[in-house]
Amino acid sequence: MKVAVVGAGIAGGYLGRLLEEAGISPDVYEWGDHGTSCGYRSCGWGAPDTTGTLLHHAGLDLDDYLLQPMVTMNFDGLVARTPLYTLDKPRLIRDLRSGLRITQRRFTDREADDYDVVVDATGIARALLPPCMSDLTLPTLQHRISIRSHGGDVPGPGVYGNQIPGLGYIWVFPLGRGQYHIGAGGLVFDRYGEVLEHYFKELSLTYSLTTHCGCSGEIRVASPFYSQPLVSARSRGDGTLQRIIGVGESVGTVSPFTGEGIIYSLECAKILADSWLDEKAYVSRVLSRFGWMKKERETLDYLLSEPGATGPRLRDRWRFYRNARRSGVRLPLIEAFRRIGSLSRWMEGEGEHGA
Repeated sequence: MKVAVVGAGIAGGYLGRLLEEAGISPDVYEWGDHGTSCGYRSCGWGAPDTTGTLLHHAGLDLDDYLLQPMVTMNFDGLVARTPLYTLDKPRLIRDLRSGLRITQRRFTDREADDYDVVVDATGIARALLPPCMSDLTLPTLQHRISIRSHGGDVPGPGVYGNQIPGLGYIWVFPLGRGQYHIGAGGLVFDRYGEVLEHYFKELSLTYSLTTHCGCSGEIRVASPFYSQPLVSARSRGDGTLQRIIGVGESVGTVSPFTGEGIIYSLECAKILADSWLDEKAYVSRVLSRFGWMKKERETLDYLLSEPGATGPRLRDRWRFYRNARRSGVRLPLIEAFRRIGSLSRWMEGEGEHGA
């Protein structure tokens, strides 16, 4: 049986290593550097410490990729302890690819006919699967910044929703050695450049800033349920059927609320490796494991589409709180519920930088 994995990012690289360890040697196709300075699709690079267990299955050690712990994080003024770290994502992807048989070119229809199973690990492109049942993507803009303090203190990690009208937020993730990923993303708003420019201007009153690079992109926040089909098939030239299986962001394994995706793409790839060639079991396990993403997506749909929606309902506030707990963030319940109500201000465009 011939297997191709198309896309060698977090999900594709990890799956390739797991298949190799199981005695299956896939051909891995990766055709681009995504046009970013680091050569990879960017965004925050944050992940919880539980990522280490998944990396261990691929023979890797989380400690080799830790850049900066985010022991506490500021959520719109509410500071909470977290188990989160920023990871060296480029190095992690390079090490995941190490030892794999990688072809550096686009995967064409002519090549596709050579394979019995093709894995779509192309992320936001979803290049091989049919369109999602109901797609939803979140535009992002991020810069890599060096920050030098005039007085000793430096900014801490933070996520700030009150800076952007609509469902969006600014993130500040430290990368070590005075460098940060600072970005913005969200729905029903597109002036991220202006928002970040204003934010950097405020920071420059206290710190010296140097911008190294920037990149824009999209994140699929549809959830696996709404990203169906997760598995498809096509007829090859000889009339036989070829299986196409999606993994990672191509099937929506990204938190709709936070955009967090590294650990969930690893989990999805592990589920696929453990369920190899049992498509029904794979789909069932993915939909079950990430069922909470369906609920988060439905909250976003409610806030985006309901004419009378003035903010999150009780169930939506609970989902936001549960999201934080799922990531290991210990927010105090009552205060978290109160602050989640600020979403109503964002939806009405009454944030500090309203439309």
